[in-house]
Amino acid sequence: MDAFENALRVAFAEAPEPADDGFAVAVAKRVSLRERLASARNAIQTIGLAIAGVATIYGGVQMVQNIGPEFLASAGLEFARAHGAMAQASMSAVLTGVLVAAAAVGGGALALRSARG
Repeated sequence: MDAFENALRVAFAEAPEPADDGFAVAVAKRVSLRERLASARNAIQTIGLAIAGVATIYGGVQMVQNIGPEFLASAGLEFARAHGAMAQASMSAVLTGVLVAAAAVGGGALALRSARG
């Protein structure tokens, strides 16, 4: 194998450098063009996404402006109904508290009487 390796070294040592003929320059130009096109495409996509975001926000604001007053009016009516129901129930809540207090006093009196025996 030594003789074969030496023969290869000698053969390739005498070979001239491969001719480029502008291949590397053409590849560099092509790569540069692709990179510029990719940068432009990314910029266009970013601008498009920004426009879509603004349009979505604008549409959402318009929807809220159209639906909002009706929703608040409906919610206001529901709050008024709830307030009325609670105002009517407040008397029963007071009476319930009085009954609970009376039961506690009665239970305490029974426990005291049982303890004294």
